[in-house]
Amino acid sequence: MAALISIAVFLVVASAIGLFGYRRYVLAGRVYENLETPAVYEDPEAPAEAGDYNNITRAAEFVASKVPPSAETASALQLKLLAAGYRQPNAVAVLYGLKLMLMGGTTLMMLLFEINSPSAVLLRIFGIAIGVLAGFKLPDYVLAKRINRRKKQLRKALPDALDLIVVCAEAGLTIDRCFKNVAQQLGIVHPELCEEFRLFTAEVNAGLRRKDALENLANRTQETEIRKFVAVLTQADRFGTSMADALRTHADYLRIRRRQEAEEKASKVGVKLIFPIFFFIMPCMFLVTVGPAALAIMRQLGGLFGAGK
Repeated sequence: MAALISIAVFLVVASAIGLFGYRRYVLAGRVYENLETPAVYEDPEAPAEAGDYNNITRAAEFVASKVPPSAETASALQLKLLAAGYRQPNAVAVLYGLKLMLMGGTTLMMLLFEINSPSAVLLRIFGIAIGVLAGFKLPDYVLAKRINRRKKQLRKALPDALDLIVVCAEAGLTIDRCFKNVAQQLGIVHPELCEEFRLFTAEVNAGLRRKDALENLANRTQETEIRKFVAVLTQADRFGTSMADALRTHADYLRIRRRQEAEEKASKVGVKLIFPIFFFIMPCMFLVTVGPAALAIMRQLGGLFGAGK
């Protein structure tokens, strides 16, 4: 039994380390491989080729059309979807329909499970309520993870984009042309931020005021550093100060902030290692060091007791 537990723990830990290494190093290394190939931009509005995905989308839209969300709920979901990078016209309907479908599925599963359960009635009702809540909140959890990941990518890409914007601004280009050049040059390395810059350029070309387009950029991303960046651009444009100097100062601030965050994470490593050491490394050390001695003592005691009989 102990051998099976050890093998299972080893497999789980090895799988976790392998998955972390794959996502951290292998996927990151492919970015540099793509730099040697020409950029291929795909239309995000293009329909998916998978038939199952289209069927699920149509089913979710149908459910949302029968049970539509309120205006406040639809507005909140739309803001979250924009922050996650989903701008399709039917995104709100699909998300709300998926929430209802998952809620119905988890509720049915809990009902089937609790029918034959010998527990009390209150526990059954509590289990069904947990199923309803879990099914309805699961898409929100997945969407929140997507939003956090996208915000992290935007925050990571902003200092590099600012350096290029400073170079373009010192060359005499306007902020619109600066954003367009950044979107062209960094489209492969930082696609999320470049996509937002393309939307900003499209809004300005469509006749929207630069201030309103910058506010839309901040509202779409919902990232604090983007809001600060927009505030710097707005103030420089309003007071007529040098935009290149303001952006260079802000880029230095962002790099200092990134270095401080890295130092903070490094200082927390010692505390975070306590739990893996206590639960994984210490038991192995005890098995290796104390295990043979304990087996020898048990063998000797067993021999003594057997001789006494």
